Amino acid sequence: MNDPTGANQLADHPPFRELDPEALNALVAAGTLEQLSTGSFIEHDQLQDYLHILWSGAMELHLEDGERRRLGPGLMLGLDAYLEEDQTHYNRAVTLRPSQVLKVPFNQLQKLEQTHPELSNVFNHIIADRIRSREIMADNDPQGALAQPVSRVMNAPLVTCPHGWPLRLAVETMRTRKIGSMGVIGDDGKLTGLVTLTSLAEATLLHGRKPDDPVSVACERVQTASHETPLWQAEALQKRKGIKYLVITEQGQPTGMISQTNILHALLAQQDVLLEWIGRADTPEQLRDINSEVLTVARNAWERNRNADRAVRLISDFHLAIQRRCVELTLEQLREQGRGEAPRRYVLIIMGSGGRREMLINPDQDNGIIISDDGGRPLDQDEEHWFLAFTDALNRNLDTAGYILCPGDIMARSPAYRKTLDGWCRIVTQHTRYPGRSGARWANIVLDFALLYGDPQLYTSLWTHTLESFSRRPRLLRFMADDDAQGRPALGLFNRLVTAAHADSRGKVDIKRQGLRLICDAARIFALHAGISESNTVDRLRGLVRQGELSADLADSVIAAHEEFMDLLLTHQVRQMQQGQAPDKLINPDQLVPMRRESLRMAMHAVKRFQDQLQGRFGL
Repeated sequence: MNDPTGANQLADHPPFRELDPEALNALVAAGTLEQLSTGSFIEHDQLQDYLHILWSGAMELHLEDGERRRLGPGLMLGLDAYLEEDQTHYNRAVTLRPSQVLKVPFNQLQKLEQTHPELSNVFNHIIADRIRSREIMADNDPQGALAQPVSRVMNAPLVTCPHGWPLRLAVETMRTRKIGSMGVIGDDGKLTGLVTLTSLAEATLLHGRKPDDPVSVACERVQTASHETPLWQAEALQKRKGIKYLVITEQGQPTGMISQTNILHALLAQQDVLLEWIGRADTPEQLRDINSEVLTVARNAWERNRNADRAVRLISDFHLAIQRRCVELTLEQLREQGRGEAPRRYVLIIMGSGGRREMLINPDQDNGIIISDDGGRPLDQDEEHWFLAFTDALNRNLDTAGYILCPGDIMARSPAYRKTLDGWCRIVTQHTRYPGRSGARWANIVLDFALLYGDPQLYTSLWTHTLESFSRRPRLLRFMADDDAQGRPALGLFNRLVTAAHADSRGKVDIKRQGLRLICDAARIFALHAGISESNTVDRLRGLVRQGELSADLADSVIAAHEEFMDLLLTHQVRQMQQGQAPDKLINPDQLVPMRRESLRMAMHAVKRFQDQLQGRFGL
């Protein structure tokens, strides 16, 4: 079917508003239009091969819980089957009046996703929403800063302007008052919209509006929350709607404004004695005692935030503070032994989950050291001995402090990870100039490195050389993608969850190997290709959107999956430690409530789509 007029009609309804005309016309052309009389019904088991889009008329969904919901054009039936989702929430759809349904075969949809990325973005957006909508918040509401009402941290009063103000006056007012948004008041005295610096720029630069046009032409739709709304709910609403500003109301009247910056400041204001406690430790043994409180740290981070990414960053900061103090104690130890100060500048780097600030309860060591070239002069024997003594003592002290020696010997005391800046650069050059499997494995281990302690200039120099090397010779990225392809998400036939069969993990899913690691690997490869030195996975994904390397919807679905994995893993490990068990990364899906189990499966589906994008981009 090819009906541009009908396509334009469909464009008035979500989620098709996001599609450009070419993609929308292609979708319409791929389907056939079917007439349905009043009282016709479509059973859910009839939706296994076609996506049914309500073209005109109205339908009533009969939900599993007995509720009935009336919906109009734009309704999509069979989307859960297309997304290979196990769970559905309705049994049948019944027409309330004569209606038309556009039937699009699933195989045609798959082809359209390849030729029209905008359509793929629509599905990625839906996947992200479904993962997040199934988060189990009951009995786990945040405490601390995020539990306080928005009225305590909002900017008040709300700055407003009449809807007839010229754009130039709105810009000047926001500039002089140093604010990023204003409410717009209609003739009836009620709030009709919100104008922001972004909406003003779009109105003038993209839509050709003139400085004297009324500010109403640059209005955004207002999202509101009650003044009693806890901060965590406000933040969840901002995330779900993809907005920065939220208008706060009391008895229906706007009283203030809250932004993501307000929430960040509220979190930073939380006083915590941990850093002071760590800073007073005099021995690695005392640091081990502090490290033994990691369960309390993890539980508090979780209860205060109920945001897995933020909680994991707080736990990582706890570990990093202990490790930095361990470096200081090791240096003091060398002074007491008469070895003096470091003969050259150096920087200790941390790799793996530490470099990404994604450490959980029991990380091991993954570190290295970059030593200054000192004008190209090689290390003499005394300098070699000092750095060997320093790194050996440091790795042993970290082991004492609770960070076990790396089984793979990825530690600063190993010659492979104790080099001058020139030595590190030569390794990067060699691997990018002569790419292969060993170089790919090395890059996937090392290139999450971040500064732990020492001279930041050496750290920056290595990142600069690394990104320049990949820019000149990107072929190693293909081998890295091939290395990533050796792992697959925990999905089998028809994208059903697949659990391990071997004895020690039978019936369980390895969240790290089959979920988090695949996201981290793909984000790392995309980031190196885009010249991004950020090492945190979520920050990399957001940076890739800013660079135009990934669509916002694809990145958001992957971030939602990453959050879901972290959420499950953190909850699982906290529970294990409370029960006196050693924490692991194995989740038993059968022990999850059905909605959470389906959320895990949808997260794996998001990983699969991301991995497919990676393999397609690099020609595998």
